[in-house]
Amino acid sequence: MMALNQLLEMLKQTPAMQSKQAIAHTVSVNTTCHMDSLDNLYACPGDDTAALPLNGQYVLHACEGMLPSFVTHHPYFAGWSAVMANISDIAAMGGRALSVVNSFWHTSSEHAQLLMQGMQDACRAYGVPLVGGHTHLDVVYQPTLSVAIQGIARKLLSVLHVKPQQKILIALNLRGQFHANTTYWKCFEQVPDRILQSQIALLPQLAEANLAHAARDISNAGILGSLLMLLEATASGAHINLDAIPKPDDVDWFKWLQIFPSFGFLLTADANECEEIIGLFHRQGIACAVIGETNVSGAVAVQQQQYDIFWDFNNQMFTGFCYADVLTKLQAQSVQIEAKSQQESMLCPV
Repeated sequence: MMALNQLLEMLKQTPAMQSKQAIAHTVSVNTTCHMDSLDNLYACPGDDTAALPLNGQYVLHACEGMLPSFVTHHPYFAGWSAVMANISDIAAMGGRALSVVNSFWHTSSEHAQLLMQGMQDACRAYGVPLVGGHTHLDVVYQPTLSVAIQGIARKLLSVLHVKPQQKILIALNLRGQFHANTTYWKCFEQVPDRILQSQIALLPQLAEANLAHAARDISNAGILGSLLMLLEATASGAHINLDAIPKPDDVDWFKWLQIFPSFGFLLTADANECEEIIGLFHRQGIACAVIGETNVSGAVAVQQQQYDIFWDFNNQMFTGFCYADVLTKLQAQSVQIEAKSQQESMLCPV
């Protein structure tokens, strides 16, 4: 078995991890949104979707772009994956998808048809309408695909809800296989539409039942990279037990920790809610387990026989989307408002 420190160092150097770190150098948090309330923070980068309050609920927006090489060599799967990733983003925020739109450029009408077929099939499978977009075919264009989605949520599973001493759970569908020569773990093939829809519906059910606090879908940054995105917004640390992560016996840790699964989520919850959460996933054929706990250290420690620090937010950003100072300020304002309200009620008894 590869030594833990070597494994973690190799994971940090993957192209997917490097691309996430590049975000911090290109996107400025301070110019993206107002930060004078938690509802405004929900619209800022960091979660899987932006959330905007509307009539007691939240409208959700997300967008996914597919790598040009992926669109070129795997057009059908690129179309399916773009829809699937967006639907997972909506679910990770505690929402339900409403509609999908797309924009794509291609050089080949044959491959463009496969791209469209992949999107249409995924929308049908997950029960979400594909309502339009933009198409351009010309030999001068590089094949490119971007898909956006809209959704609605009653309650949110925002990364802004992460706090110390929450348990970290992982939910993964192990009934799948890798797409050839990629890290994409496919667990939707030959699966009835009703099962795909009932599985993805688990996330908003958890949110509405107040069973979980926060969630993040496992994206191209893999399991540990997605964990960093779950924790970074609050500058939280964590202790992770690697051996608690469900994994097929015939897949090594280096490959498995890089997976981009068609169904995979990280969540935080109180300890007393974990048994019920695990049971809900198990009843849908999804592996789910507690893999660690959050803390105030800002460092993400991983244990597997040995013990090593994978990341330390005190010394290094990941994507750069951290709102810890803003959240502290908002909490202080909330305490002041509550204290003032109590004083006023004492002075003016009913």
